[in-house]
Formats: sequence, structure tokens, C-alpha cells
Amino acid sequence: MNSMKWVMSATVVAMSVVGCGGQSGAGAQTAQAVGQKASLAIPNFYGSDTLKEALIAANIVAGSELSIEGKGSGVGEACLRNGVGSSGFCSSGAQTLAPMSRDFAAPKTASGAACVSGTATGACCPGERSNTIALDAVSAFVKSTRFAALPGSGLTTEELRRIFFATDSAGVAIANACPTNWTAFGQPSATIVKYRRDDLSGTTDTFKSLLKGGTFCPGITVIVDGSASNPSPCTSSDSATTCIGKLAENDNNAIGYAGDSATRLGNARLWLKAVAPITPTTSTYIEPSAVNVRKLLQSGATDVYPLSRRIFLNENVNRAKSFEEAVLYEWIYSPTGAEEFEEILTQQGFIACAPEENFTPLACGGDGQGRGAGLCSGP
Repeated sequence: MNSMKWVMSATVVAMSVVGCGGQSGAGAQTAQAVGQKASLAIPNFYGSDTLKEALIAANIVAGSELSIEGKGSGVGEACLRNGVGSSGFCSSGAQTLAPMSRDFAAPKTASGAACVSGTATGACCPGERSNTIALDAVSAFVKSTRFAALPGSGLTTEELRRIFFATDSAGVAIANACPTNWTAFGQPSATIVKYRRDDLSGTTDTFKSLLKGGTFCPGITVIVDGSASNPSPCTSSDSATTCIGKLAENDNNAIGYAGDSATRLGNARLWLKAVAPITPTTSTYIEPSAVNVRKLLQSGATDVYPLSRRIFLNENVNRAKSFEEAVLYEWIYSPTGAEEFEEILTQQGFIACAPEENFTPLACGGDGQGRGAGLCSGP
């Protein structure tokens, strides 16, 4: 699905997406939400670029008529808060929901998004609730031919950190950092072509945090959501995630990190072996498979894929949702909607929290549907 702005009416959705089977209760939810319509208007809906295409699909099926914009988890988080740090995309308290590829971050007082009102406790502003909706792997993408040529079909976490970071999270220079040629990894001589997400991205936050990275190396091309300046073969309608997937697919010398939804026929996700300073370490190179990512939820599990993460639809429960947000939210957490939403997520490459043999939609902890399964639990 192309990463373009979709503002669809419920009538069009019923005809073109659901067909003769109906909207699975979305019409009733819409009618209910009309009576609950808040005064807040949302011309655009911001959040994780990784989740953008899944939210476009959910928006269509739910008939919520939001304009899904992506731009990054940091933007969505800022729109939940005072708007500072949103790069001008939204004002204070513009949203009560935010799709995010990371959990909430501690509000900043000097710069970045602070609470709309009240005082934060740790990472949480008053009313914020972390809602886990799926799991994901942040993966290093390369062309399939490069994947096949690398020993173990992958890299160690330290090798991956050296490719992208000049310093560690404490600001200390990393030994042998910023290699520019694939010979550093036993490959034939060729310049390493590096791509990354921008600093508004929750995927970037996760990548830096889990690898204990600091300052990025020079010479890395930053890929921005929906930008006409992104390299070919990307288009201005591509999300940053889709673009990185295309770039890795088309260049044997390329490497870029993104969520699993960047997977394409001609690219591959590197397997990773966790070594110090990453903890826990792994005994071998670990595939970013559903089984290895789900170990993130299992206490005492070994050989978890090192860059596993939760995916969120975070909210502030203290403020009234807009009409459009309410329609989307009620559909997602309705019995039929939850099942359909999980199907959308898995079709986009995300990993259901529960394995298929124990299928329960959105079974990610918290209230049983993932609400409150994270740093923030609401009021």
C-alpha cells in the first residue's frame, strides 16, 4: 500500500474495502461516536512512520476519516503533549492518541514535548497510558545477495553499532567506528552505503537505545517520511520505512535500519549476535523471527532477538477524544475490530503478541488487550 494521505468516507470504505460483508459494526460505532463527539478537531493525525501504512488501512476499515500523516513517533508524542518538538506539525494537545514504535519518553523541560498540564511522573504525563498493540524487530536491511555472503547471515551487535555510530551512549568514542568499506567485514572491496531514519523516529530511538549508540557516523543518508528528496527508487509517496526497504533491495552495498514492514522480495534482515556491551548476550546469530521476537515477553527466555521491541497506540485518557479518534479507537478495541486490526498489523509485517495456536487479538498484557502494558498506566 502506498504511503499517501487517505481521508476516506465510511461510505467509500463500505463499498471498496469491506464489500458485501459490511463494516463489522463500524457503522454502529460511528453513530455512537457522533453523540460523544468532542470539540477538538484533528485535520491530520501524526505518529510512527513504521505504523503509518497499518494505520492507513485501519482508518479505512474503521471509517474514522483521519488523515494519517506519519512523520515519526516523536511527532505523535509531541502532539499528545504540548506540541513542542513536533517540527511545527501540531499544536499543544492536538491528539489524544499517538501510534508509536516506542514507549513514552520522559518529558523534556528545556526543549521537546512537555506535559499539556500537570507534572510528569517518570516518563508519564498525567493521563498517559501505554497501549501495546504488537511486537516488531528493528532490523538491519541489506540486499539478499549481501545477506547470503555474510558469515552467519549477519553481524554482531558491535559490528552493527560500529557501522552507524561514532560514539557510544555515554559519548565515548567507539573503537574502529564508522567503517566505510565492506572489507571491514571480510567482504570484497566496496563502499558501504548507509541509510537511517531521522531523529523524530521512534525506530531511531529504539535502535540507539538497544545498541547503546550515541553520535551517528558522518556520511549516512537520512531518509525522511514522504520526501521527494529521498534517493531513487523511492518516491514522494513512500514512507521512510518503505524507502529504506527499497534502497536495500536495489543496492548490494547498502545497509539501513527499519521496522519489519520494510521487508521486500529482494532485501533481507540481518541476523544479529548480541555481544558486550549489549545484555543479555546471545549464543549465536539470532534471526528476527516471530518466535525469537516473542521471547521479549517471556521471563527468563534466552536468545531473544537483540533488537526486539513493542509497538504502541499510546493515549491520554484524561482528555476527550475527537470524533475521528473515537471512531478509530472504539473499532480497534471492539471484539470484531480487534481481530481485523491484528490481521492488518500482521499483514504489514508486525508480530502478534500471541502465537497463532493461542490466538487472542491484541493479547499483549495490561488489560488483556495491551492497554496499560508499558511504562504508563493512565490516571
